[in-house]
Amino acid sequence: MIRTACAVALSILLPAVAGADGAAAERGAVEPAVAQASGAAKSSEAWVGHQTMVGTRAVPLVGKVDTRTDSFFLATVERPGADRIRLELQTCRTTFAKAAGVQVSFAPGAEPKLPRAVVELRREGSTWTARFDSGWGEEDADGDGHPGATLHVDAPLCSGRLFVASRSQTRLRGRMEGDVFRGEVRAVSVQTTLGAEGACLRLMAADQKDAVRGTFAWVAAPADATCDALLAAGAWPVQAAEPGR
Repeated sequence: MIRTACAVALSILLPAVAGADGAAAERGAVEPAVAQASGAAKSSEAWVGHQTMVGTRAVPLVGKVDTRTDSFFLATVERPGADRIRLELQTCRTTFAKAAGVQVSFAPGAEPKLPRAVVELRREGSTWTARFDSGWGEEDADGDGHPGATLHVDAPLCSGRLFVASRSQTRLRGRMEGDVFRGEVRAVSVQTTLGAEGACLRLMAADQKDAVRGTFAWVAAPADATCDALLAAGAWPVQAAEPGR
């Protein structure tokens, strides 16, 4: 029973940055061709986005478990050309859906400290696309004194902290719908366990590779927007469409 609970706990962990990076790039499509056809170098633009990633994992003795990760982003923008947008993405918050009685989370305020992703968007007709790598390694990514980033696992029989590295390869594609940039994103993520606290997690911790997919939505934000201000305001300014299973 304890081993089953541990297996479920470890099976629902999804790298947060993978989807995050993709989402940031997507918002870059705020009609860039219209806004700056001359291709100015830098701007004081900012965008705020939401991304939902879903997947399915096989858990020993349990079967298939659906996973879901919601990420909320803030991006600054550069426009090196009429058909290119460069985004620097900050993750403001990431939430993992509870699965099989197990809840996983970052420590409060940890996400904005994670390494920022740089995404190059390119226009193909009316569609904007990007492919990019993102994540972190063994360095203390969230500044808590432990290697990688720390994930808190809360389960009836298997709780503790996991220290993980996360690397992702992400592809995204989207179009403008009025004032909102929407689209789809796919990612392959590799999560490496660097350490664990708690006997159950130490026993069952293992590296993982996942293929996940989802949706995103981005809208323009004030140039001086911050993660703290956006989160304190309550409702997030934009919501991604529900991804199909």
